[in-house]
Amino acid sequence: MTEVLEQAVKAARDGNLEALRAFLSNSPSVLKDTDGDGRGLLDHACRAATGDIAIPLDPGSPEQHAVVEAILAAGADPSAADNDGWTPLHSAGMAGHTDLGARLVKAGARVDAEAYGKAGGSALSYALFYAKAYMAEVLSPVYPDNLRAAAALGADLGRFVDGDSLTPQAYEGLDFYAPVFFPAWERTKDRQEVLDEALSWASRNNQCESMAALVDLGGDVNASAFRGTPLLWACYADKVDAARWLLDHGADPDLRHDWGGEGHGVSAVAMHLAAQNGAVGCLTLLLDRGADPTIIDGAHGGDALGWAEYSGATEAAQILRRRRA
Repeated sequence: MTEVLEQAVKAARDGNLEALRAFLSNSPSVLKDTDGDGRGLLDHACRAATGDIAIPLDPGSPEQHAVVEAILAAGADPSAADNDGWTPLHSAGMAGHTDLGARLVKAGARVDAEAYGKAGGSALSYALFYAKAYMAEVLSPVYPDNLRAAAALGADLGRFVDGDSLTPQAYEGLDFYAPVFFPAWERTKDRQEVLDEALSWASRNNQCESMAALVDLGGDVNASAFRGTPLLWACYADKVDAARWLLDHGADPDLRHDWGGEGHGVSAVAMHLAAQNGAVGCLTLLLDRGADPTIIDGAHGGDALGWAEYSGATEAAQILRRRRA
C-alpha cells in the first residue's frame, strides 16, 4: 500500500471527511491505488462503514458514510473488486446495509459480481445466506435467479419445477454455498440436496410458503444439507414463524448436528443457537414445545444456558434460569 493510500484509508476509517477530501483533491490517483490484497479506497471505506462487515449489523457512523459518498462522487469505480473478486457491494450485502447498497447500485455497482470465483457468489447470495432477504430491495435484479434464492425471497417456485424434476435454472449459481471460512462442501447438486438447501435458506428468511412448497416437492425438514437444519437456521435468525412451521411439520428440536463455521457448533441443537444469539422468540418456542435445555454440545461442553452466558445474551439466560427453577 502506498503511503498516500494508507493515509487516505485512515481518514476514511476515522470518518475524517476534511482530510479525505484533501487526499482526493491533491492526489486523485488514490482512487485507483490498491493495497496488497487488491483493495482500493472505496473498498476500505465500505468495510469501515459496516464495522468491517460486522454481523450483527454495525451501522457505522454518519461520518464514515459521508466519506463513502465523497469517494463515489470523486469517481471511484463502485464495482472494483479485490484479488478475491470481493466488491464494496458484497460488504454491504453481507452486512445488511440497505442504504449503502442502494448508493453503490445507484453509482453503477454490478449486482452480478461473483466473489472468490464462485458461480452465484453475488452480494445478494451473501445477504440471503445471513438471513437478510430485505437486501433484495436494492440488490436487484435477483442474481443468481435460482430455486434457492427464490425460496429465500418467497417468490413463486413453480417455474423451477418440470413434472418430477427441477429445471436447469433451479441449479444455476450453486457453486457458492457459504463464505470461505466455512468448511468445504463436496456437493452432489442432486435434486434432494438442492431442495434441502433451499429449505434451509427459506427458513432463515422466514418464508413459510416457500418451505411448504419445498416439502411438497420432497424437501426434508430434518435434513442438514450444509452446516445446519432448517430449524437451527431459523433459530439462528430468530424467525419464529418459520421455526413454528417446522416444528408443526415434524422438525426434531433436539436433533444434534454440526453448525456454522469449522468447530463452532459440534453436535449442537437448535436451542444452543437460539440461546447464543439471544433469539428469545425461538428460544421460548422451543421450550414450550418440549425441547431439552440440558443437552450438552460436542465442542464446548455447554448446555443452552452456558451458550447464553458465554455470549452475553442476558435475556435468554434469564429465561433459561427461570425454566430450570
